[in-house]
Amino acid sequence: MRRWALALLLAAVVFAVTGCGGGSSSSSGGSGGAASTDKTPVTITLRHPWTGDEKKLFEQALVGFHQKYPWITVKAIGYPDSDTFDQQIVIKTINAGDPPDAFLSFGPDYVGQYCANDLWIDLSDYMKADGLSINDFAPAAISYTNYDGKQCALPSLTDAFGLYYNKDMFKAAGISEPPKTMTELMDDAKKLTVRNPDGSIKVAGFVPMQDWGQLGISDLARMWGAEWFNDNGDPQFAESPGWAAAMEWQKQLTDWYGYDNINKFYQGYNGDEFSAQNAFETGKVAMMFDGEWRTAFIQREHPELKYGTAFMPAADANPDLYGAARVGGTIVGIPKGSPHPDQAWLLVKYLAADPTYLVTMANAVGNVPTTQESANSPDLKLPPTFKTFIDVWNNPKSTFAPPLTATGAGYATLLNNFDNDWVAGKVSDLHAGLQKLDQQVSDQLQLGQAP
Repeated sequence: MRRWALALLLAAVVFAVTGCGGGSSSSSGGSGGAASTDKTPVTITLRHPWTGDEKKLFEQALVGFHQKYPWITVKAIGYPDSDTFDQQIVIKTINAGDPPDAFLSFGPDYVGQYCANDLWIDLSDYMKADGLSINDFAPAAISYTNYDGKQCALPSLTDAFGLYYNKDMFKAAGISEPPKTMTELMDDAKKLTVRNPDGSIKVAGFVPMQDWGQLGISDLARMWGAEWFNDNGDPQFAESPGWAAAMEWQKQLTDWYGYDNINKFYQGYNGDEFSAQNAFETGKVAMMFDGEWRTAFIQREHPELKYGTAFMPAADANPDLYGAARVGGTIVGIPKGSPHPDQAWLLVKYLAADPTYLVTMANAVGNVPTTQESANSPDLKLPPTFKTFIDVWNNPKSTFAPPLTATGAGYATLLNNFDNDWVAGKVSDLHAGLQKLDQQVSDQLQLGQAP
């Protein structure tokens, strides 16, 4: 569900990459509590999805772990940046009886599956023994690292989302501050839109369509307090009024543009999300829902751009949701059958909670540091526009979406497909369509199938 940028700026890092050692010092069962105090030299393996310049930064930062635990050498093995491939690698290596000692994953979408099927071990005993609490992270952490009471992952940097806006365009349109309500967002979007003589869109105030950059229908519906499931685990797309309210808002703005107009604009620019031709960076859109990493992109690609960041506007009737948004990013855990789980725990703890590591990587790749200590570190060197995302991460109403299930998050594709049909005018009865969607999602979850 999340997307990561490649080829971010290299930052000054004072570490050097370490080599590999050998040996083993614990059974695959682990101590079940505090990590082993055995300091016999050992090499542990870590599978991770970092690539390009970010891979170099990550491997350099890992040297800090070796300096802290000199008897442990980490052999880092990369794999492609794909949540689906990520999940397949996890399951394949465990089923083959050849898992790494630890996994780092960009996408938490399958944590529910890992926990429910004991594919990743519960870290609770390790955390208790070492005095590490989930409360050391923002409340949002629990929404994508814990399933059914099992703490089988921890966050290691994260993404948080908010509204980017073009200050020059705001000034030209006579808008003094970013919108705080969805009514204001629609009004501002219309004021900021510029059309060509033939009626096509030259500059879009705000593109409301599914998958425009990082925007999803669930990000809009969140601002109306929409609920995914009830206490029994039944889908609530038809019963929770926030979904219909968000979709009606979305369709109203889409229809104002004209579906063909906005879809042509979408098709023309959305492919440039992770390039210097990004629509917001090049002035094709005035406002955009995006992740914290965009601050680093702008600094590198278009430092001349005058922009601001703000919280995503909330529905007029839900002002308490202003300041909350979707969050969720890199996770780390120990797979079932890890050859050295006790030593792997030391690595997991380092990647999740070591302030030097988190601050170094946050400065280097522009992601949100995930502990309270790292977020308040005087060594954190991020632009003022970044504060929005740290605040979103720490907002108690921010959560990961879609919610974790024992079969993963593939069910959300059904929602996205329905929303695409809705904005295109292919759904005549919204409530009936949402009822059908509820049944489809329910059926899929019961079968444990992905679309």
